[in-house]
Amino acid sequence: MRITKLSHVFDVLGVKQAQVVKALASEGLTLSKASLSRITNHADWPINCDEINIKNSITSYLKSVGANHEQLNELFSWYEPKRTNHEQIEFNDPEPEMLNATAKKFFQLRRDPFENEINCEDDLFLVESHQMILEDMLIAATAGSMIALYGECGSGKTILRRMFVHQVQSDHPDLILIQPARLDRKKITAESISTAICRALQIGYKPSAEERDAAIEEALIESASNGHLHLMVIDEAHDLKPDVIKLLKRIWELTHGFKRVMGIVLIGQTELHKKLSGQNVREFSWRCNQIKMNPLGVHVPSYIRHKLGRAGLDTDKVFTEDALSAIRGKCSAKVQHGLGLDESDLDRSFPLSVNTWLAKTMNLAAQIGEKKITESLVLKV
Repeated sequence: MRITKLSHVFDVLGVKQAQVVKALASEGLTLSKASLSRITNHADWPINCDEINIKNSITSYLKSVGANHEQLNELFSWYEPKRTNHEQIEFNDPEPEMLNATAKKFFQLRRDPFENEINCEDDLFLVESHQMILEDMLIAATAGSMIALYGECGSGKTILRRMFVHQVQSDHPDLILIQPARLDRKKITAESISTAICRALQIGYKPSAEERDAAIEEALIESASNGHLHLMVIDEAHDLKPDVIKLLKRIWELTHGFKRVMGIVLIGQTELHKKLSGQNVREFSWRCNQIKMNPLGVHVPSYIRHKLGRAGLDTDKVFTEDALSAIRGKCSAKVQHGLGLDESDLDRSFPLSVNTWLAKTMNLAAQIGEKKITESLVLKV
C-alpha cells in the first residue's frame, strides 16, 4: 500500500491536520482542512496556493513537534511502509522508582514532585495537543460526536479526563456528564449503561428493561429540549466488550430533531485502538474519531522545569541543559524492522517514563553527593 510520507509522519507524531492548518494561519498562509486532507492523502495540491511557503511552514512545524531529519527528508514524496512482520522494539520500560527521602532532603524539596502531584489546575502541564484533545472532548458533547482517546500507560489520559471533568463542572453547567460507576470495566453491561444514564438524569425505578429504555429515550430528548448537553465518558475503555461498544453506538444514534442527544468519549490504552479495528465493531469505529496521545517529545525539558518548579525546585540550578536532553534520550527506543532494513527511532517520552528517569537520576545524585546533574550522570543511570 502506497501512502504519502506526510501522512505517515502525521500518524507517527500524532499530529492532527487541524493543528497544521492553525499553524499555517498564524504565518499568514491560507489552506483549508479539505485541501490539506487532499495533499496528505493523495499529494493533490490546489492550483492557486503558495506551495513553496506552505511546504516550508509544514516542515518547520513538524520539526518543532519532534520530527527528526529522516522523517523530514523528502517529506512531500510518496512513501512505501516498511514491512513489520519481523519488527522488534529494543526498549525496556524502567522499573518504577520514587524519589527517596535522602534525595528530597539533599535537594531541599518541600514535597515529592512525582507522588499525588496533581492537586489543582496549575499543577497540570498542557501542550497544544492536550488543549486540542480537551476541545475535541467538549465538541463531542456539543456536536453529539464520538471520540476514542488511546495511548500508552502513563501518557496522561486519566489526567486529561480529570481536567475535562473539572472544566465542565466549572464552565459548562448545561453539560450533563454520564460515567458508569463499575470499577471493573469488563463488567460494564447494557444494564450498567442504563443505570448510569438513569442516575445522571434522575430517572426513577422502572420494573422492566423495556420501560427503562423508553424512559431513558424520553428523558434524554426532554433534557435536550431544555438546553442540556449530554456526554458519556468511560475510562479504561479498552476493557469494554464488543457488545457494549455496539450498544453505545445505538445510544449515540438517538436524536432530537436533527441533533444527536448524546456524545460519547472512550478513553483507554493502546488495546482500545486495536479493539476498534476489529470487524465486529466497525459500525462504531467508522463513526468514531480516534485520537492518539502523543509523547512529550521536544517538550520534555519544559515539562521537567514545570514539574520540579511546582515542588519548589529551580531546575536550571540542578540540571544542565544537556542533562535534560539526556533524560529525553532515556525515553527513546530503537525499532528493528528486519534483515536488510534500517532501524528507526520510537519516542516514548510519556510523563510516567520521564518521572521515573528523573527520580532515578536524582536518587543517584543524592547518593554520591552531586549537586549539579550533568549528561554524563544521567547516562550512568
